[in-house]
Amino acid sequence: MQRNVLWRPPKPGVIKLNFDASFTSNTNFSISAVLARDSDGQIMGACTYPLLDVADAFMAEARACERALYFALDMGFRKVVLEGDSLTIKILNSNIVDRSVLSPISQHIRFLAGSFEEVTYLFIPREANKAAHELAMDGQNQQFPCFWVEEAPLSVIDAVESDRYEWFHCR
Repeated sequence: MQRNVLWRPPKPGVIKLNFDASFTSNTNFSISAVLARDSDGQIMGACTYPLLDVADAFMAEARACERALYFALDMGFRKVVLEGDSLTIKILNSNIVDRSVLSPISQHIRFLAGSFEEVTYLFIPREANKAAHELAMDGQNQQFPCFWVEEAPLSVIDAVESDRYEWFHCR
């Protein structure tokens, strides 16, 4: 496996928030998923959050990014990296004024970011976001928001352990 497609831990003192969304177009139903990990790759927390009346997959991903910051605030994290395979990350890293339909969400994300000591946005390939993707898929089975502290559903724990093994033993 190439190093550039591996999940990478954040630097010490920073929490990495991987996010993803699942979207069902025929019902406009979405699940926002957020997975928080520390510099050792250990799970600090996770959440899935169902959303109704979501216009499309781009909107679903933007809402998942926004949910990541809400989750970080709730958990008391002060220094965070938001990481996902979403167009939203590219918008947030751009100096160009966002005039897309995602603009209200990206503006709100920037507003929420002001509540933190440090926020970094990283775009990653889908292969490096497997655990958050698994959490979003698992969330499809839930009708209500779900939250975990220092744990996650078993399928997500398996994906996290795979990420940790690949990073710490295969690079």
